[in-house]
Amino acid sequence: MAPPFFYDVNISMHEYRVHTLVDITENGNLKQPFPFKTPSGELIHDRHSLAVARDQNSNFNTMLQLLQMRGNITWELPPNRITDTIKNHAFGSFYEGTQTSWHFQFFTEQSGVYGDLQDPVAQLVEDFHHVPIVSFCKETVTFPLSTFDTQDLRTLNTYFSYAGTVDK
Repeated sequence: MAPPFFYDVNISMHEYRVHTLVDITENGNLKQPFPFKTPSGELIHDRHSLAVARDQNSNFNTMLQLLQMRGNITWELPPNRITDTIKNHAFGSFYEGTQTSWHFQFFTEQSGVYGDLQDPVAQLVEDFHHVPIVSFCKETVTFPLSTFDTQDLRTLNTYFSYAGTVDK
């Protein structure tokens, strides 16, 4: 009997997450006639809503470029937007109450690409800190600076987590 043509291959991937108060909604292709809905469910019906969607895409693309400076990434889902009490997260003390945050899960094949065993996200913290963003999309907070803030414990608006390895 001949061996099968295709083999089942499991690849061990490293799972990371970005948690941010910056609107990183991924809206996809925005070159469509009004009105239309984006893949994220945003209704684009006029020039203003189109401008907001473009700004959201800009923030998403900035995040992707920062993540891919050190290695290739893959992802399966767009950023997840949730509204929750801010104390349930590790954001800065400047932000209080119930706020909207975005959470993005991504994977990389390389181990240690964003840090070491003691702090597997240390390089992400460095890479993202004070990189400009477009504010006033659909955030529910106002940032002191229009940047990703990953280091100031008072105004921290973005943090990262490492979830370990998963077989893909």
